[in-house]
Amino acid sequence: MERLAKIYRENENFRLILKLFFILLMSRLFMLVLMVIYNVYMGTDRSIAFLMNQWDAKRYQFMIDNGYTFPLDTDPQANWAFFPMYVMVCRFVKMLTFGVMDTYWVGMTVSTVCIFIAAFTAVKYMSLVRGGRSEDYLLIPLLMFAGPYSFYFGSVYTEAMFVLFIALFFYAAAKKKYLWAGFAAAFASATRIVGCLLVFALIVEMYLDLTADGGKLITWAKIKSFIVQMLKLPEHIFAVMLCPFGAFCYMTFLRFFCGDVWAYKNVQIAWREDTYFPVVGVLWKACTGQIEPRYTYMGWFCIGIFAVYGYMLYRKYYSMAVFGIISLLVPLTSHVMSTCRFTVGSFVVYMGVYEILKSVRPKIRTAILIFFAFAQIWLLFMWYNSDCWLM
Repeated sequence: MERLAKIYRENENFRLILKLFFILLMSRLFMLVLMVIYNVYMGTDRSIAFLMNQWDAKRYQFMIDNGYTFPLDTDPQANWAFFPMYVMVCRFVKMLTFGVMDTYWVGMTVSTVCIFIAAFTAVKYMSLVRGGRSEDYLLIPLLMFAGPYSFYFGSVYTEAMFVLFIALFFYAAAKKKYLWAGFAAAFASATRIVGCLLVFALIVEMYLDLTADGGKLITWAKIKSFIVQMLKLPEHIFAVMLCPFGAFCYMTFLRFFCGDVWAYKNVQIAWREDTYFPVVGVLWKACTGQIEPRYTYMGWFCIGIFAVYGYMLYRKYYSMAVFGIISLLVPLTSHVMSTCRFTVGSFVVYMGVYEILKSVRPKIRTAILIFFAFAQIWLLFMWYNSDCWLM
């Protein structure tokens, strides 16, 4: 016991792991308590595995057990739209249990481990780029474990794994280990197609490193100098080329599986057929209430997130802000559906929210955190109830 106490005092990482574990444990216990309240209120007797895994989680559960549907299957919503990395890891974990462990619990376990490592990496990243002790940044894990929409990270969804690879990417890039950042981006692009967009964040990181001007005025001379320097650094070029590698591997699989490398994109017409003018038209229709009320909320949510990313640019989180903005623009080319999930799944928004919270007065910060807590309670209850506002 005395030895453990000594390790706790002297080992910062050990202290951080214990504190993160406590926050995670409390957040999961809260989900269990709300499960009981939900069952009593609704007169049901549903398990936490059932309540936590709504909508696409059921598709991932099917994929973990059965793989991708064949082209001759009658279901128009073929699961080719879902990238394979998360499914492959879950299948491997289930294999380790000899197929005994319930698929939902396998997926939830994988997601929980991923978000725990992601939170640890996020804290280490902030300590690296902002200085100070790791304990100074515990607000970020608190938001990731118990903030609004954080239940996605405990469900059979790809968000937790995607966030993990993004966190590893930015940590490696901050340490100027660009090859490792490229590998992290490759795994991210095998988890979700948006992972390919990390290539832009990597280029921004390399530009800031090679020009060494801290993000000051961009000029054509600096861009030319950057390109010339890049051509002399094959490892940097290889790292950039690695970023979309995971997506390319999946597209190659689709070519031989169903004959269409773009099947993951083409099949999405089965989910919705409505079309709007990309980004501007989508946000205009949503924010002015011309489509369903839930989409009006999501439209204004996106406006708020763009403001957060703007603040991140001001705070010199250049690569993160660029990735966040582009990754939100991609879904807005067609609809605002699921943009709340996509936003928390981008990881970088947590850095922006953290900076905003630290910049305001303590009383305002406390009020915002209390609001977040009540929002999470309400959203989690809606999630348990399969509410369409969370689609």
